[in-house]
Amino acid sequence: METKKAHLALLILLLSNMALSLVVDASTYMDAMPFPASSGGGLIEDNEEMLMESESSRRVLSQSRYISYAAMNKDSIPCNRRGPSYYNCQKHAPVRPYTRGCSKFTRCGGRYN
Repeated sequence: METKKAHLALLILLLSNMALSLVVDASTYMDAMPFPASSGGGLIEDNEEMLMESESSRRVLSQSRYISYAAMNKDSIPCNRRGPSYYNCQKHAPVRPYTRGCSKFTRCGGRYN
């Protein structure tokens, strides 16, 4: 019974020694940093780091002139008509399909042979 207690005490001593050496080793890495971690000099906290990309993307998208949050929704069609669907989707607005001008160089309709 005494040997089991001695083995357990030795195991606890070894584990605590390993944990202490890991803490000391990690603190030497913190000393090698060019600026202190608590200074707040532009460092991003762990909980804020994952939010940064989506936050900056939202800012960029909100500043643009042609896309809205409603257009970015899943399974939404901004306008189901032909024409300028993303910019002006109104029923009374005229639809202007693309037409190319006719000239000597485009030879449209065989008029200029």
